[in-house]
Amino acid sequence: MEQTTPRKPRRRFARGQSRPDYLQPSDVDAVMMMLVALMSEVSALRDRIDTHEAVADLGGSAATAAIEAYELTPERQAAREANREAMLRRVLRVITEERDAAAFDAAALAEAVA
Repeated sequence: MEQTTPRKPRRRFARGQSRPDYLQPSDVDAVMMMLVALMSEVSALRDRIDTHEAVADLGGSAATAAIEAYELTPERQAAREANREAMLRRVLRVITEERDAAAFDAAALAEAVA
């Protein structure tokens, strides 16, 4: 009968950095442009769905003419802008957290030097 050695548990985290790098630095700009384009499309689709819901709430039909004739209220415009801002915060959270951490580190360094 063969003896087997006990297996070591595998590491669940990448060694070294907290997050592995999958892209070359030159690729990051292209990916950001794609991300912003996709966020723009999602935002436009959400606005379109909101318009359909508003027309339905008014008792209108989903006909193209009714959708195109709908006039946005200031309240709905404010809600759309709030939703758009929330989406941007969620999607860009990783970038903004890293930027804020770097700014905090720079401020702490400046304070320590002063």
